Amino acid sequence: MADRIYLGRPGTDDTIGVPTGFSWGAFLLGPIWALSRRMWFAAFAMVAVELALYLPSLWLDRGDIVTLLLSILFGIACGKYGNDWHRRVLEKRGYAVL
Repeated sequence: MADRIYLGRPGTDDTIGVPTGFSWGAFLLGPIWALSRRMWFAAFAMVAVELALYLPSLWLDRGDIVTLLLSILFGIACGKYGNDWHRRVLEKRGYAVL
């Protein structure tokens, strides 16, 4: 079971627990995961990167393999950093670590 970092908004009882470690949701679902957490810019950036990763498949002979490998690497990066991104977005919205 992954540990959680709890963030609360000062002056309210609003508390959110953000898991630490790898995010399987960010790895597998990417932009959908970001939209579900109201991380609008992250979702837009993920879609833009995925579209950019699709381009080699249009021009290269083995572009499908290159695109697949780059997409997997990008998914791993999203999974590794996704929970940290979520915590930072919440901190920018006024939440503080409890």
